[in-house]
Amino acid sequence: MKTIKKILIIISCVLAAGCAAKPAVHTESAVINKNLEKKELSEFINILEDYRNGVLANRNGESLRTQIITFSFAEGNRAYFCTTSDKPMYAQLVDFPHVSYCTYPPDWEPVLSLNGTVVFIEDRDLKERALETNYYAKKNFGSIDNPLLRVFCIDVDEIETYSNEGAFVYSAR
Repeated sequence: MKTIKKILIIISCVLAAGCAAKPAVHTESAVINKNLEKKELSEFINILEDYRNGVLANRNGESLRTQIITFSFAEGNRAYFCTTSDKPMYAQLVDFPHVSYCTYPPDWEPVLSLNGTVVFIEDRDLKERALETNYYAKKNFGSIDNPLLRVFCIDVDEIETYSNEGAFVYSAR
């Protein structure tokens, strides 16, 4: 049973990655037409903070790509992350900013997926906070003055959860 459950969750993450590959832009009217219940990202912060490592799905040209990334912090409906300007992921996010981020606890209950648009951050206070709340980034970059450091957030449009209770999609707008 656990194997089937894991397979279903992996399929869900792959489907979420497929959504990230579409160049469609979410508009408020599109969200309203879906009749989605509105939820705030803060309602899911415990999952993000307890299970900081997750999978980011994005486009790489015409292909899809997934990569492990560590969550830094959330503010409003924005989830913050750190990356480096000399890796392919940075260029991919600049070219194709629609992404999906997925994280989950060891028992897979629940799986959390955030779908939205990447926004790169230049604000020094937000960069400092992102670096200080992310052990790996702090270790790799040292300070916000490192020229390779890039901080970005996902401006979340939709929040998805998958658990024994079912699959749910919420509007974050």
